[in-house]
Amino acid sequence: MFLFKVEDHFNVTGRGLILVPGLGDKKASVGDPIKIIRPDQTSIQTSIRGIGWNEFRDILVENNLTKEDVPIGSEIWLNKEQ
Repeated sequence: MFLFKVEDHFNVTGRGLILVPGLGDKKASVGDPIKIIRPDQTSIQTSIRGIGWNEFRDILVENNLTKEDVPIGSEIWLNKEQ
C-alpha cells in the first residue's frame, strides 16, 4: 500500500531519519516493514521506528539511513510481504 512521497527529511542525531509528509490518515504502525523506492527506482527495505504526533504523522526510520539514502521524491510503501 502506498503511504506517501517524501517531501522533506531530517537527520536526528542518535535517533534516525525523519521522513515528511508522513502517514496522514493511512494505517501503519511502529515496527511495520516499509519499502522506500527512490526516484532512480532502486529500493531500500526498512521499518517504521517511530511515528510523530503532529498532524502529518511523520515517520522515523533506521538511524543508519541518511538524507542522501532517501532523496526527496522517494515513495514510501507499506511492505507487509517482507
